[in-house]
Amino acid sequence: MSDIKKIPTPENIAGSMPEVFELIEELEKRFKQFQGYTLKESNLTTPQYFILNLLSVEDGRPLKELADELACTRATITGIVDTLEKKGLVNRNPNRSDRRSLLVKLTERGRALLQSTPDLEKSFGSCCDVLPPDEVRELNRLLKRLSNGLPF
Repeated sequence: MSDIKKIPTPENIAGSMPEVFELIEELEKRFKQFQGYTLKESNLTTPQYFILNLLSVEDGRPLKELADELACTRATITGIVDTLEKKGLVNRNPNRSDRRSLLVKLTERGRALLQSTPDLEKSFGSCCDVLPPDEVRELNRLLKRLSNGLPF
């Protein structure tokens, strides 16, 4: 009777969906720790870094545009920009084409800090080279498929 194979069920299959979501959650925690570690010397949070980086690509952006790019509320962006302004890294200037809005611009100090800060995108390559490019593409495809399959 010991030769009888146990019928696989979702509970005993390695890689069940609950396990997949636990791994995604653990990966997110470790990823945030990695980002924090990478930015520690610059005294920047990850959202602050992303705002500075967006401004380095296209300076003088409205708060709404920054909020849309980072998928957060304008109130959240306002708080982050307030902190960056106190640090002397950005300024708010009137928007000549829309008097109701302000444009966020990098200061020279902000530009210099960003240039001396490790690029997170490049840092990913050094920490995550355990997957070859074809597996990264496949993982990306599968995660998008999983995300699109969620009901909300």
